[in-house]
Amino acid sequence: MQGTASTLHFSDYQGLAYKSACSKGGQQGDAFETGRFAVTTLPSFVRVFARHAACTGAAMCNDVFIVAPLAEDFAVAAELKQVLKQDLDLEVSKLNCFFLGDRINDDDHARALFQNALQANPQLASLSDMDAGISTTGLRVPGVPIGTDE
Repeated sequence: MQGTASTLHFSDYQGLAYKSACSKGGQQGDAFETGRFAVTTLPSFVRVFARHAACTGAAMCNDVFIVAPLAEDFAVAAELKQVLKQDLDLEVSKLNCFFLGDRINDDDHARALFQNALQANPQLASLSDMDAGISTTGLRVPGVPIGTDE
């Protein structure tokens, strides 16, 4: 799926036609491509989550939600990054962390916990190059707020 070159054909608001060469993947927003991407990535997600019984999660394409104790959560994220690269040549470059609970009440504290976890466990080193979005008030993904009333 990800290794297939293609040419995208599209028109702008004035009806002018354009072509754009793609080296891999499909056009984002195409309903068929979204379904194909989700079906293609599902076996990788299932395999990783099956090895981590202490966590639960949900995935839709490349939006993955992991609910687990902190150390396990990061271990799953690191393994998913590695497996998606191996299985599909899919590079995961961002990680959003939502810290739920009364003990962590500000983003600076949450960022410090994230950095401490990375430094304490060499197996999590692959997460250090990801653009981590840390939040204690909720996440926003494709227009849907999670964990906040806003």
